[in-house]
Amino acid sequence: MVQEGQPQGGEKRVCWPLRLWSVAVISILLLSTCFIVSCVVIYQFTGDKSDKRLSELYTYHSGLTCFSEGTRVTEKIWGCCPSTWKSFGSSCYFISIEQNFWTRSEQNCVEMGGHLVVINTEAEQNFIVQQLNESFSYFVGLSDPQGDGSWQWIDHTPFKKNVRFWHPNEPNFSEERCASIVFWNPGRWGWNDVFCDTNRNSICEMKKIYL
Repeated sequence: MVQEGQPQGGEKRVCWPLRLWSVAVISILLLSTCFIVSCVVIYQFTGDKSDKRLSELYTYHSGLTCFSEGTRVTEKIWGCCPSTWKSFGSSCYFISIEQNFWTRSEQNCVEMGGHLVVINTEAEQNFIVQQLNESFSYFVGLSDPQGDGSWQWIDHTPFKKNVRFWHPNEPNFSEERCASIVFWNPGRWGWNDVFCDTNRNSICEMKKIYL
């Protein structure tokens, strides 16, 4: 009886590791399949978003200019802006020479797929002023709707204390509830609070399209 039972016990000891190995292999295959499916879905989703964004841009712009901005594992990354816009960082900028009130200037930017410019860094500010004419004042996407000093960006970006480029002693009047960039002597660009219903040039910004 003992001799007959020994092979049976031996068979059990051999089968148990095999079963564990089979379960592990099946689990790995299932996880791999899920990963591949999720990658395909994400790629298709982001591709659809880019196609939609491109279609919207072509509605308002005659052409796009694309710049090589590094490489992925298998292909180059291209950042695209409308042909009449300037490229900097992850955004495109348009300097409007059409003078309008602040609200109309924002509406014009929205119709082109963007918004009045939101300035987040000193480097961005320096790039923008290089594109401007010292003879004009330009609306930006910064306003104080209540006139209580609570300045806010049009896209709800927090108004950081360390990223402010006001001219000395500005803002200085609670009824001037919109901000502009203007050149004042001696040789300096900066922000100034102005009346929102005055006619000024403006600066639009939109996010780049990445292909």
